[in-house]
Amino acid sequence: MTTWEYLIVELPSLEAATHAPGASAAVQALNSEGEQGWEAVGLTPLTDGRIAVLLKKPRAQ
Repeated sequence: MTTWEYLIVELPSLEAATHAPGASAAVQALNSEGEQGWEAVGLTPLTDGRIAVLLKKPRAQ
């Protein structure tokens, strides 16, 4: 059975969407976590207009 560990990160302020991969600080932050095995599974807006993202990855056995 797979067990998970979770992480919540606050993204940098969102910028206008572009077609260039990794062009924004928010995308760069998510890519950085993804390189460490984290997968985004949910998000929620915060009261200041920023976004918190819930990430998970399999727990090391």
